Amino acid sequence: MVKVPQVFASQNQYIAALAASYGALVIGMLFGWSAPASPRLVEGGEGNVHLNEDEFSWAVAFMPLGGTLIAIPCGFLLKSVGRKNTILFFVIPLMLGWILLTWAQVLAMMYIGRFLQGLAAGAYGMAIPIYIGEIADQRIRGTVGSFFQLMLNIGMLISFSVSAAVNVFQLNIISGCLVLLFGPIFMLMPETPSFLVQRGQKLEAIEAVKWLQGPDCNVVAEVELLQTKQDERSKQPTKTLKHSLLSSGTISALIAMVGLVTFLQMSGINAVLFYATDIFMNASDSLNHTVATIIVGAMQVLGTILAAFVVDRVGRRWLLLISAISMCAAHVTLGVYFHLLHDSPEQVENLEWLPVLALSVFVTMFSIGFGPVPWIMIGEIFAADVKDLASSLAVITSNGLSFMMSKTFIHMQEGLGEAGTFWLFAGFCLLAAIFVIVLVPETKGRTFDQIQKRLRNSKVYCRGEKNSQQ
Repeated sequence: MVKVPQVFASQNQYIAALAASYGALVIGMLFGWSAPASPRLVEGGEGNVHLNEDEFSWAVAFMPLGGTLIAIPCGFLLKSVGRKNTILFFVIPLMLGWILLTWAQVLAMMYIGRFLQGLAAGAYGMAIPIYIGEIADQRIRGTVGSFFQLMLNIGMLISFSVSAAVNVFQLNIISGCLVLLFGPIFMLMPETPSFLVQRGQKLEAIEAVKWLQGPDCNVVAEVELLQTKQDERSKQPTKTLKHSLLSSGTISALIAMVGLVTFLQMSGINAVLFYATDIFMNASDSLNHTVATIIVGAMQVLGTILAAFVVDRVGRRWLLLISAISMCAAHVTLGVYFHLLHDSPEQVENLEWLPVLALSVFVTMFSIGFGPVPWIMIGEIFAADVKDLASSLAVITSNGLSFMMSKTFIHMQEGLGEAGTFWLFAGFCLLAAIFVIVLVPETKGRTFDQIQKRLRNSKVYCRGEKNSQQ
């Protein structure tokens, strides 16, 4: 651990959270790669491998496929080698992926490269939020928890922006160089104290707490508290995994988690971001498609910054509701635009700016709510004995649906048309709002025990939520 002069309270917790979230930035470069690469590789003829639209859709989809398959193995790695070492390990497949993608001579090299990158993306989607949740105090937990989505979006924005000045080969090189910086930076950060206590490494846990919480912290008391919690868990009757999963609190948490990550993907976010440039090309020939894509990326970053400031003030449920309703309105607007564009193009001759505005609103409101909040809540609503498995299930669900949406988006546009596709996404966003009202509990400012009690006592949260907060 590097020694840093203490300037303000919780300073090193912010530093460690940002260092871990740098991993999200390099994953964001993966997500951002598809939009500028699609027209250049498919139509522009860049690179040594010439692809058609269907082959490129497979290149896009192999990344979430890798994320789906790594979820369970990553859960075992988190338990066996720790949060920090798991994050560092996946620098290797991430770097290999960029090497294969950059110097691909045949289509299979591109597919393998994207698959390896997907392994890292899926692992980081699990490991980084868990790491941040275990090194952060309760009062800043929501704020630093939103760093993951913020850095992910910054990574996409970097990819969109850099691609305006370079070709795909150069974009790949730049992305790979950013990965090389991540390993040395994160090696300077500590392992989480709770994992060190769990492994019996008490002296290392003391050093980690001292670094994270500063010289004014009662380090021994903090570690003893972690040790007490660990001892209590070890003294409890041994539960089978089936028994833990079937407890009323865990079932309620699983329903909330699976629903949130399902609607996260069915909102159409990854399909929209992966094919943003193509969407703008279909919307208008007069648009500067590259600039429009950069604007959308910038608005996504803005939304995540806003989320970091309000997530511990407004509450999780309100952010999710506002997010879902706003995304629904944006999709409806996009659907109407494309409907008029095909049926009465003269009515939208001076409205080329509308798709940019609608997509900007969509990604901004996604980044305020459904982007960061589900991953923050996963660290808040699950007991320690099922948290790793729950994270695995969340990643499997999210990446599996992302794979499906990425592979079928082009076919959806062909079958339903652009208007029908966006109206379908709008319908899922409306269902998401209803789901949040009925089945998602508020977790802001509550201890884990309070959250678990609430989960056990009610399956419906549209009644009594106000009283429970008093």
